[in-house]
Order: sequence, then structure tokens, then C-alpha cells
Amino acid sequence: MWLTRFMHSFARARAGAASVEFALLAPIILTMFIGTYEVTNLIRARMRFDTTAPTLASLVSQQSPTASGGTMTADFCTGVAYTLAPYSTSGLTAEVQSVTNTSGTNAVDWTKDCGSFSGGQSATTLASALVPSSGDSVIVVQTAYTFTPKFHFLLGSSFTFTTAGYARPRRNKTIAYAP
Repeated sequence: MWLTRFMHSFARARAGAASVEFALLAPIILTMFIGTYEVTNLIRARMRFDTTAPTLASLVSQQSPTASGGTMTADFCTGVAYTLAPYSTSGLTAEVQSVTNTSGTNAVDWTKDCGSFSGGQSATTLASALVPSSGDSVIVVQTAYTFTPKFHFLLGSSFTFTTAGYARPRRNKTIAYAP
């Protein structure tokens, strides 16, 4: 009988129930909040990264076709890195190539890098549909970016994105030297 009364009083007691419910739900709510923050940051970083290759291709395609002996200026690489703001640009690399169709054969005229880009696809393959006629030229840019989230216990420690961008030279058929 004593045990039955104790069980009824225990079942009716509500003191501290809110604290127990909060203690059970707080880790779940906190995990959902941080997870939402991480996924949102990852999506925003990817969206910003997707503009890097077309932007760099556009910058290079506007250069004078007859400039001689140039080098890929740090300004182009820095300018493209600004498109990732406010994210870190330390993991951004790019490869810029000029591809020209000469008598039906696509060939790379020159190649320049921002950082140490590796693992990209063949520029002649990427440009094959873009230079159908002899004398056509296109700037092919491939970029890679390693994004590291601030909190990485939910999604992982890093993500690597890659993309390509294309632009036709604007002042002539071919940019003879890398700007």
C-alpha cells in the first residue's frame, strides 16, 4: 500500500518536469542550429565559388591580343579571390588556358596558374564544342577550392569544389600571350 501511494504521488509530481524536458531537447536543438549554420555556410561558399571561373575567364578574355611576353598578373588572381569574400581564399587555385582551333585541331596556346592547380580536365576536351571552326579561340579556366567549415563535427572537415569557365577573346580571335 505504501508503494502504491508513492507511485501515485510520483506520477502526479510536476516539479522539475520542464527542466528535464529542456535537458533532453537542448542538445538536439543545438545540433540542429549548428547543422543549419554549417549547411548554409557550405551552400553560400559554393555559390560564391561558382562565379570564380567565369569571372577569371572574362578578365583574361578582355586583354589585348598582341601583348608580348606577359605573365599572369597577381591582380587577376587577387580579383577572383575577392569573389569568395568573406570566405578564406587560401584553398583557391586556378588554371587559365588559351585553346585555339588550327586547321581542325584544338591546341593549347599557353597555360598560367593561380596557386598550384592540379587534377583538372584536358582544356582541349573542355573547349571542343566551343571552337568548331579553324581560327576560333576560347579561354578555358578551371578552378578548385577547398572549403573548411568553422564547425566540422556535423558535416566533415573539408569540401573540395571544382568548376570551369569559358570566354571568347573580346578584341581578336586569339590572345597570343598570357596576360
